[in-house]
Amino acid sequence: MRKILLILILAHLCLSRTGAQELGANYNENIGQPITEIRMLRNAGISWVRGFINVHSEFLKVEDNVIVGVDEDAIRTSSLSRQFMAAKASLGDGVKFMLSLKIPFGEDEGLVPEVGSEACEHIFTAVRMLLGSFDMGRNISLLVMGNEPMWENWNAGLQDDDADDYKAFLNEFADRLAQWKSEEGWTFEVFAGSLNRISEVQRPTIQAVMDVVNENPNVDGLDLHLHCRNINQAEDDLRLAREKYGVTKKLICTEFSMVRNLEGEGGTDHRTENLGNWGTSHGYSATMKLWEYLDMAVKNASAGNPVSYEEFQSLFESFSWYPRNWFTTFYDAFRKYDTYAITGRFSVVPNSDIYNFAPSYTAGTRLWELGGVYIPKLLGFNADGTYVPNPLVYPDFMAAKNGMLVEKVIGSQREMLLVLGKGIDSPENFTGKIVKDGRETEFVLDDGYALLTGLVPATSYQVSVVNGKGETVWSREIATAPQPNTFPLLKCTDAGGFTYIRLENLPDDAVSYRLMIDGETAGPVADIQGADVLSAEITYSDGSVETISADLK
Repeated sequence: MRKILLILILAHLCLSRTGAQELGANYNENIGQPITEIRMLRNAGISWVRGFINVHSEFLKVEDNVIVGVDEDAIRTSSLSRQFMAAKASLGDGVKFMLSLKIPFGEDEGLVPEVGSEACEHIFTAVRMLLGSFDMGRNISLLVMGNEPMWENWNAGLQDDDADDYKAFLNEFADRLAQWKSEEGWTFEVFAGSLNRISEVQRPTIQAVMDVVNENPNVDGLDLHLHCRNINQAEDDLRLAREKYGVTKKLICTEFSMVRNLEGEGGTDHRTENLGNWGTSHGYSATMKLWEYLDMAVKNASAGNPVSYEEFQSLFESFSWYPRNWFTTFYDAFRKYDTYAITGRFSVVPNSDIYNFAPSYTAGTRLWELGGVYIPKLLGFNADGTYVPNPLVYPDFMAAKNGMLVEKVIGSQREMLLVLGKGIDSPENFTGKIVKDGRETEFVLDDGYALLTGLVPATSYQVSVVNGKGETVWSREIATAPQPNTFPLLKCTDAGGFTYIRLENLPDDAVSYRLMIDGETAGPVADIQGADVLSAEITYSDGSVETISADLK
């Protein structure tokens, strides 16, 4: 009998409101930023947080364009890595984290180092150290090898992107990651990418990455970036990945935007377009340029007198070229081609030079910021301190969330909780199915959730939702968590309307347990609002009983 007290309370966390195409927040290289936006991330109900680390510039030693070593101190003391993992700890089980590894080779001597070379080994050493730092490997759910290699491996002087060596590098990288995962008990999925604009760009590295995705069993899927010139390009890129390149594994999209359309191409620059009649009717000069209006909006927001949500929306709707509801168009394409997770720009805050953006607008400022779900830099803050949303994106973002069938899956070792979305308005009209090794079992969809029990740790299950016509309307392969030890661990996650409570790391000689709230028996899905103590009573095979508890106040 073990007398162990290990308790993890996550009662303050909120479950995200997402679904089959899971919505997330992308921070690019600013991975220290999510910790400052915990409240907004919870309120928005996102499922994923994504950022990238430039391994080459942050953690490798380079001399004369040759990788010569690893900056171990930089890895061990990285404030960005620490803050990224602090955000994960704060957001808890309800939000998954993905990390993209940016390793540009375009300026290196010989471009991509050969597998087995000292330079290549330095890269792998740095990545393994990074994943071990701040327990990152245990806390991320997905890792992407590479970030837009069709640009970042390209050497203009040589007119080459060294595709063959990059393919060999990715295959070795995936195999090393599989080995480390086995040794360390890490469970994150491995994706290759991120490929940008595959319906436009013709470079050998694109095919090389596709080959690795399709052929290497240690690669779980492909990451695409969709920075589109026209509103139909998102579907074109996704279709090509599935049909031309034959990708049957998971797709994700960690960056997407209409920035190129918003700025204009082919000699037309929308940033310098006059406000025209709209300007006159709203108190501005007809000859005021769009970029001048945006610069004014930033200054007004900084002074505490932002332009209104409605005015900002009406300005863009007055332009015939503006692609209305582009987010919905993209999201429909994501659904059509079964894109597993998508992470768009989340917020654009004041002093956003931390995002490598200028603090003000000029005629040449890139319009990345217009793709954010929240844009306090341009529209200010609400009275409660929360960000004002972006009228160009937020309504479509909310519509996508509100149409979800399954908002989120919270997996544990022997259970799985499906949080149902507003797309399932009558659970009695739907049936759940779980399949393992060809054996299918049905489960009940309750009011707001479905709880699957009796599962095996570290095991994959195919979980589906079927409508009254017998059609599968939602399906995912989901793995339960591994059991690293036999020290009982009490966990709970607040889902807003209810709390999911579970006991993990059960010893082999534990025959049963009872969950309790303030001494009263409780189920795994309960209301703990106003409660003082959460506890679990564990009965062992020798008849002894152990109680572990935690103060909720």
